[in-house]
Amino acid sequence: MPLDYDSSAIPAVHNLREVAPYREEPGFEQVVFRGIDQMIGLSRIGPEKPDGEPHTHPYEQMNMLVEGRLDFLVDGERVSLEPYDALTIPPEVPHTSRALEGERATLLAVWPLREDRLDGTGYQEEFPEL
Repeated sequence: MPLDYDSSAIPAVHNLREVAPYREEPGFEQVVFRGIDQMIGLSRIGPEKPDGEPHTHPYEQMNMLVEGRLDFLVDGERVSLEPYDALTIPPEVPHTSRALEGERATLLAVWPLREDRLDGTGYQEEFPEL
């Protein structure tokens, strides 16, 4: 994992509302922001997002609902989140989420630094090209 950064570019502040989405599909938009060894994803989830199949990954994922309401399916159990509810998903636990009908939700997810999302952080000049 790349741990280098340009110390002359620190501190760096980025308004995630102004960053182009890394992922954009019907009912789902995600912006990613990285640190040295951590990453966050800010996702906007709408009711038009198709229900996704549960997926897993080899790391813990911490989530906090910022606005709206959201249903998570975690290891077969449905959990409803309201603003400021936090939820941890351990490694290898199947999960997916969806917005409630007619509502939009904004979810903040915290992960370890993910190589599969680094190309979404090219706007961050504090980290050298990968």
